[in-house]
Amino acid sequence: MDISRRAALTAALASVSALAGLPARTQPSPKDAPKDAPKDAPKGGPKATPETAAKQPGPEPAALEKPVLFDISTTSGSLKESVQNGQELIWHRKGQPAERFFQVTNIAVGLLRSETGGQLTVTFSCNASSLGFMTSEEAKLNMILRTKGGAALHSWAFGIPVKCTDKNQSLPPQTHEVPKEVAANVFTNTYSIEIAEYTEPNLPEQKAQRCG
Repeated sequence: MDISRRAALTAALASVSALAGLPARTQPSPKDAPKDAPKDAPKGGPKATPETAAKQPGPEPAALEKPVLFDISTTSGSLKESVQNGQELIWHRKGQPAERFFQVTNIAVGLLRSETGGQLTVTFSCNASSLGFMTSEEAKLNMILRTKGGAALHSWAFGIPVKCTDKNQSLPPQTHEVPKEVAANVFTNTYSIEIAEYTEPNLPEQKAQRCG
C-alpha cells in the first residue's frame, strides 16, 4: 500500500569616449573638458531595468482531471477499507489536460469504529509525485461517503501538499473524526467513497508552482 524558478537575465553595457566623434586635432585636453561631460556613454540598447529583468514565473491555475470512486469492503466488525483498482488523482494545467502538474496514487481509505461503536475515524493515505510542479497551497479535496444507492452520508474536506522532491513519496496519513451522532449510521451504510476536487462559492482556484 505504498502511496509520486528561471535563470536571471543580465544586460552587458560597453562604454566609449564621449569625445570619440571629434577630430583628433580639435579634441580638448582633459583639463579643458567640461567637468559635467559624461565619461562613458552606453553602446547599443537601453539599460536593464527591473521591468526588463526576467521574473520568477508565478503560480499557474491547476485542475483535477477527474474524481475517483472506491468500493468499500468490510474487513472486520470494526474496520472497512477501500478497494484499490489503480485509482489516481492527477492535476493538470487548467484547460490543458496534457500538461500534467502532479499526481496522487496508492490511495487508501479506512473506516475504523471503536469497540463501543460510538466513535468512527476515517483515515486517508497516499503517495504523491511531482511532475515538474508543486502545490503553492495544498491541493484541496473533498471525500464523500455514500450509501449503496449513492446518497451522501458524510463528507470530509482536506488538503494534500506536493513538493518538488516528491517522487512516489508516501505522505503522512490523515485522520478525521465523524460526529458521534451519525457515526454508527455512516459506518453501517457506507458502501462507496468518492474523492473529488473541493469546491465552494468564491473559493480561490487551485494553483501550482513550477519547480526551479
